[in-house]
Order: sequence, then C-alpha cells, then structure tokens
Amino acid sequence: MERIVFIGGTYANLTAALELAEFYDIKLIELNAEIGLPSISPGHLREESNLSKYLTQEQMEFLQLQSFDDGFTLRSEWGLKHLAVQAAKNGVEIFTRTRITKSFESSDGFTIEYQGGGPNSNGQIICQHLINDVQWTYQAPGSKQHTLIDTDKIQVPHFGEFIEMHGGTALSKDCTEIPSKIHTFPRAEGLTEVWQTEESWIPKHGWIETISCSLPLDKNKRCIDAQISEGRRISSALK
Repeated sequence: MERIVFIGGTYANLTAALELAEFYDIKLIELNAEIGLPSISPGHLREESNLSKYLTQEQMEFLQLQSFDDGFTLRSEWGLKHLAVQAAKNGVEIFTRTRITKSFESSDGFTIEYQGGGPNSNGQIICQHLINDVQWTYQAPGSKQHTLIDTDKIQVPHFGEFIEMHGGTALSKDCTEIPSKIHTFPRAEGLTEVWQTEESWIPKHGWIETISCSLPLDKNKRCIDAQISEGRRISSALK
C-alpha cells in the first residue's frame, strides 16, 4: 500500500486523511504538543454538513454550534480534536511534538527523517506523497521548524496570499459595538471570537486569550468550509 505523509494537524489535512484512509497508509506529523492547540483557524463554519460528514452526532453536539448570520460558530480547536480522533480510529498514525529534520526526493517519492519529543522518538519514513499544510499550523516565534526540500512535488493546499492577523476571545457582552471591518464570531458559551488586522480594538474587560498568526487575505478562505474543501480536492486527486 502506498503511503502519504501529511504535515500539520489541520482541517484540510485531516479531511483528506479521512477521505483516503482506506486507500493509503497515512502518517500525520504535527509540530505542536496536541492537535488543535493552539489553533489559528477561526471558528466559522458556513455549512454544518461539511463537518458532520466526518464526525458522529455526539461529537457534533459537543461542539455546540451557534447559529449566526453567516452560518455557525464553534471552538475550532475542538473540531480539529474530534477530526483527529476519527482519523486515528481509521488507522491514521499521528505524530505530535514531531519535527522533520531532513527530507529529500527518492526513487519511490520522498524520504523524511524526523525527531519527536522523546529521546527515542526519531526515525525515517519513505512515502509516495507529501502534503504540507504548515501554513495553517501555529508556529511559535523562534521555535524550530520543519526542514523540507524545495520542490513543487510537495503538495500544498491552496488558500492564496496570507497576511498577519490578530485574534482573541472576549466576553460577548463586551462585543456589541465593534467596527464592521473587524470580524466577530459569537460562540455558544458566552464568548466572542474577534479577528483584526491591527490590534486597534480592546474589550472593556480585557481578553480571555489572544493569538497572532497568518491567515488568508481572502476572508472567504479563512472559514473551516474552505479548508475542508481543499482537503477534499487533494483527496480526489489521489484516489
């Protein structure tokens, strides 16, 4: 059976992994300690069916989707965690706290060498396909990153140009009067997710949590649906 290595525990990669699990031996490599933490995906889902196709009814209920004028909101990190659970159940091997230290093309596709979090967590993987969605993975400033060869044979999900964004969660009661250029996603637990290109707006009672990261310039490419769509595109090309 041919092998695929996905780089990044992202919506696109997890969707593609679930679509392809019966056809390939699949490995998924994540730099961070957990899938979904920290998450840089805005918790915005336009069509519930795009996510419910891959999750159980119980998992969907746990996400507490909140209806608003442009679809639904949810805690995106929990959506990622549930997708990772489903992927593992379908045979996808997931490596967390793992970095690719060397990579090169081989006669069979690619060979990668990796180093994990533990003293003995290292090895080599040969694969026929390599999918890199590190663009949707949180990368702490100054931390070690993957070492990948420069080749167009590595597939990358398409989201266009990325720009620096500043996100945060605040009490929903503090988010009733926010400039329209700032994107807000009110969630079921009484918090609102806020995304802005400049750190110009601050909630009255302060932030619950904040994050700075890169997101697609096209706001339509930032939603979970766009990432799932890219995962499906990649899986269709490989089936």
